[in-house]
Amino acid sequence: MMGIYKKKKYAQGKRFFPDFVMEDVMAVFIYLTVFCILVFFFPEIIVATEEAPADPFSTPEHIKPEWYFLAAYQSLKVIPSELGAIILQNIAVIAFVMLPFLDRSKETNISKRPVFLFIVIFSCALLVAFTIWGKYS
Repeated sequence: MMGIYKKKKYAQGKRFFPDFVMEDVMAVFIYLTVFCILVFFFPEIIVATEEAPADPFSTPEHIKPEWYFLAAYQSLKVIPSELGAIILQNIAVIAFVMLPFLDRSKETNISKRPVFLFIVIFSCALLVAFTIWGKYS
């Protein structure tokens, strides 16, 4: 009975586990070691250095975010207080997440729910308008 539980010897080659797996793990550790040595001890090889130090409070005019962040970027420019713009964006996201819980109507047809239809169309139009405005401002 003990003979059926013995591991087979593979004459054709190595076993996947642990032979191949351990070789791959060793290769990953060697790569990470070399990469960390380069990053921590020789950062000028990896990262290009600039003459002027970075200033987090002044953004150059030519820098713009990707298209999916343009609406949020524009709302930060339109609302004078950064804290107000961030709070307004958080309220909008929370309202979007809570919308199924706030709208408890039994009707599922959107054409028979004019208030909900208006909110959806207005929100989409506002998002598109702020994205286009952010692109060209």
